[in-house]
Amino acid sequence: MQTFSSDGILEVKVNGYQIFNISVTTSKSSQIVLKSISDGEYGNQFQVVSEVKGKQLQVALSRTVPYETPDDKRNAHKVIAAELQITMPENLSLAIKSDVGSATIKGLYNELKINLAQGSCTVDGMARLATIKTTDEPIFVITKDAIISTDSKSGLVDFPSDMLGLNLWRLTTISGDITVKKREN
Repeated sequence: MQTFSSDGILEVKVNGYQIFNISVTTSKSSQIVLKSISDGEYGNQFQVVSEVKGKQLQVALSRTVPYETPDDKRNAHKVIAAELQITMPENLSLAIKSDVGSATIKGLYNELKINLAQGSCTVDGMARLATIKTTDEPIFVITKDAIISTDSKSGLVDFPSDMLGLNLWRLTTISGDITVKKREN
């Protein structure tokens, strides 16, 4: 577990390469807390690393020991299963880009930028501006006070036509479904 002060931080940026599950929630605390779990054949050789660059906290999975992965047929089954849990202060921005991960996002954000190549995205919260993209997996959102724009080439789209607000959300997927529910409270 890693803990940081959020002083001077405006955005948490996650490079989710090889991270299977990413969960983020906001709190009224001024701390940013990172928890990670690595499992699988090479799980003990990886850990989540973080670095503050300017006003951004950058988070990624990194190999901790130098090791050459054997190039054989059995190696294809020796994977790493990494999970990341983040708790961060309300009203900061969050950016996630992942090759295999799904994201579960809860809370209040300034801006959300989520780009998932293979995973699904579930958001229960609010953001002034949100851009969420998946390829084949669903996007599920519960929010309020937002103008929602959706684009799914071959998936189903379901969202309330009476939702209005000052927040702008853009939800895009190639073949996943998009579902938006209006938060009533």
